[in-house]
Amino acid sequence: MNLQENISLALFTTFHIGGPARFFREASTEEEIHGAIAYAQEHNLALYPLGAGSNILVPDNGVDGVVLKILLNNIAFENKSDETLLIAGAGVPWENIVDAASERELFGIENLAGIPGTMGGAAVQNIGAYGAEFSKVFDYADVVNSATNESSRIHLAEAAFAYRTSFFKKHREYIIVRVALRLSKQSSPNISYTDLVRAQAAGTQLSTPREIASAIRSIRATKFPDITKEGTAGSFFKNPIISRCLADSLIARFPGLPLFPQENGMMKLSLAWILDHILSLKGFSNGLVRLYEEQPLVIVAHTGATAAEVDIFANEITKYVLSATGIAIEREVETFCV
Repeated sequence: MNLQENISLALFTTFHIGGPARFFREASTEEEIHGAIAYAQEHNLALYPLGAGSNILVPDNGVDGVVLKILLNNIAFENKSDETLLIAGAGVPWENIVDAASERELFGIENLAGIPGTMGGAAVQNIGAYGAEFSKVFDYADVVNSATNESSRIHLAEAAFAYRTSFFKKHREYIIVRVALRLSKQSSPNISYTDLVRAQAAGTQLSTPREIASAIRSIRATKFPDITKEGTAGSFFKNPIISRCLADSLIARFPGLPLFPQENGMMKLSLAWILDHILSLKGFSNGLVRLYEEQPLVIVAHTGATAAEVDIFANEITKYVLSATGIAIEREVETFCV
């Protein structure tokens, strides 16, 4: 087994922060995943799968166990009447997935363009943006149980998708090998999001998946930092989902607060609006860590920042929101291996 020791995980995350992995291994095949599990079990070591590292914060003291970098990168298609299954390895970069679908003019994930990460990470997180959500196109995922080293398939009914969570997020013992998405050959653009309406009114063509994906990447580029230049994991916090009663009381106090009704009768709030319009925290900084000037949901870490500093900063923001609104916000970014 090609096992490396004391490898800095800062090199494998978009935050560019974090200590070393005691052991580090890459897996390009399902067989290599099974092999890594067997090794970890034999040596009584914890095993932690890693994708693109785009939604995690690695502790400064690193990880005591085996970090398994998932690199399965194949993409295939299966035609099924009016739908096409896109089947891809868990390690395929999400942007490659969007491009592969766009090349075949398949609708369903074009609104999710520009999101860093991998196919596996997209399933774990149930990524969503611009009126689209991963769960809406998910068909199944092939997984390996790291506790038993057995393979199985998780279908949509078992995937337990909800806002930024899933079965895979709640059951970390399951390592995703590949995922199948149901995409449509029929023209069904979802361009009702305000920024897309504005872009179309300005003359941007939004008829094909490629055109929509391109427009969304341009929009995101104005709102999110360049991960090749600054450390970040994108939106650090979730938008709060609260009761209608609490939402009504907040609207009375803060007119203009954007609300989004949920299927279960709850209301989703725009945390970015709260951070900007109520707390005036756009661009707020403490040492080497700050809220991004264009999108305050995003925490940015300058070179030299530590995971501990990011953690302290995030807790500070959480206290500000709680004091102003009574809402205990949750993190979207997770501390790795916790």
